[in-house]
Amino acid sequence: MKPRYSATALILFILLAGTLPSRAETAPAAEGPQGDLTIVVVESLNRGPGRIANFDRISEVFTDIFEERKWPLNIKVERFAANTPTDETQLRIFYQGTREEVPGELVFRAWMILYEHGNKHDFGVVSYRYNARPAQQEDMILEHVFRGAARIAADKVEAVLFPKPHRPKP
Repeated sequence: MKPRYSATALILFILLAGTLPSRAETAPAAEGPQGDLTIVVVESLNRGPGRIANFDRISEVFTDIFEERKWPLNIKVERFAANTPTDETQLRIFYQGTREEVPGELVFRAWMILYEHGNKHDFGVVSYRYNARPAQQEDMILEHVFRGAARIAADKVEAVLFPKPHRPKP
């Protein structure tokens, strides 16, 4: 006596075995950080008024803005020091200062260069203007100025490190 379900079971087993992933297939890439982006701040050591030094403000704000983009990179911030090895991906910020050119209008200026795996991308002098509201606190004004500059820098860095594919217009 021969069981009737053996041929059906064999066909079902072959179909199911063909859909299972083989060990030779690669696992999807981990979504964690895939490298480092080091922000190196070059500035003069004189301190202006305010509770937070310029380096500390650049470090905090640029890190926040870059992490909002959810890039697969670890963001590190350093002060410029001589005889340090260059990183594979490094944004060097030569901070030129934040000045009041017109009463009530602050302007952030910094020359920025991105070094990416041996390639140099000179962004030139990045500037951001902010018109302060009357009676706005100085720390809040500086926060807005540095955030605006960080967004401009993030757009420039993203265009180099994570270019979007060009789509022709319909």
